[in-house]
Amino acid sequence: KLPDNFKLDDKIGYIRLSSFMGRNVSTDFKNIMESYKNKEGIIIDLRANNGGLLTNAIEISDLFLDDDIIVSTVDRDGYKDTSRSSKRYFSTQPLVILINKGSASASEIMSGALKDNQRAILIGENTFGKGLVQEVKPLSPFGAGLNITVQKYLTPNGTDINKKGIAPDIEVKITEEDIKEKNDVQLKKAQEVLLQMIQNEKMSVN
Repeated sequence: KLPDNFKLDDKIGYIRLSSFMGRNVSTDFKNIMESYKNKEGIIIDLRANNGGLLTNAIEISDLFLDDDIIVSTVDRDGYKDTSRSSKRYFSTQPLVILINKGSASASEIMSGALKDNQRAILIGENTFGKGLVQEVKPLSPFGAGLNITVQKYLTPNGTDINKKGIAPDIEVKITEEDIKEKNDVQLKKAQEVLLQMIQNEKMSVN
């Protein structure tokens, strides 16, 4: 949902994705993108999205890529498994992705995939930095367990994001004053940048 005091340009579609958890997330996202087919650019808001299912992050990223690497996982033995997108774009619309320190895990996988493949501009603040796959090994019948790291995630460029996060292309911080005034400066910057991207694309076609 957009802030009440924010007017989105008619050329732009806005999607607030709060979680990658749930079986229908990728299907619902694709349906929204279908309804935005006539929009000239899309803002995807991943702020405070702390992740969810890896499959959803891969399937949603796949909509915007064409036979590109989405993410790689490396296990403790050094075995690397790489996920690629299909050989077709669902959408070629210019993209801006909003991120902040609450964007983690699956959010970082999607952000990293679209940034490294130069498919989207990231705006906001550095992400959380959760790039590990962990399993819980039971230690006793009383509920105690041990978290064991079994894999780590790498972005398409081979970047290990754990404890580092993903840096935005354009850093925009929200101050206490912005929060008090309900002034979403990150969203405003996203619209400004996206409109310029749309304009640049039109000029390159002409």
